[in-house]
Amino acid sequence: MKLIIFDLDGTLLDTLQDLGDSCNMILEQYGYPTHPLESYKKFVGNGVRMLIERALPQDARTDDTITHLLSAFKKYYEEKAESHTKPYAGIIQLLQDLQSSGYLISIASNKYHEAVLPLVAKYFSEISFDLILGHRNGHPAKPNPDIVFDTLNILNVKPDDCFYVGDSSVDMDTANNAGVQAIGVSWGFREVDELRRHGATFIIDEPKQLLDILTSSSISLK
Repeated sequence: MKLIIFDLDGTLLDTLQDLGDSCNMILEQYGYPTHPLESYKKFVGNGVRMLIERALPQDARTDDTITHLLSAFKKYYEEKAESHTKPYAGIIQLLQDLQSSGYLISIASNKYHEAVLPLVAKYFSEISFDLILGHRNGHPAKPNPDIVFDTLNILNVKPDDCFYVGDSSVDMDTANNAGVQAIGVSWGFREVDELRRHGATFIIDEPKQLLDILTSSSISLK
């Protein structure tokens, strides 16, 4: 393997409470019911527009309403996004070990690109990612594989030489759609059974196990 592509939310960063708190604040502001934090584990993963749509009552999910609340959410989230967000235990060490071992490392996230960059700059200032891509206007969101194809093309890596690491069915589907091996993490927002059903090649319970996979030819799917 030459390249390890990481999802961001639920994989590198625990962002759930800040996402949930921000969305609930906007819902309350506009008179819609809020949700317990646990519900947001199912709402996130397909981009911020889909987060807003899922959080709204069924009869309020019009394009105009979603667009209006999306704008308000982005403004609030960008101001409050760092209240509870933090890297998962062992992630910084993993990224440092991967870099020192000569692997290319990148991020491919469904979080909108303008929110990804400051989060990465704040929490991974000591890491030199080879590429950082969030969701960009005019580009399809994951599980469409275009973000992985863009990463492979920019970094000049073949699919066979790449792992994609994520915490959800969206990530596993993205990896499989792109023809790269999928590694699911059990510490994120979704259940391990979901990762298995969506084609995880490996499932890891702590970051350092990724290094074991990279250095061993005898590790099997959990």
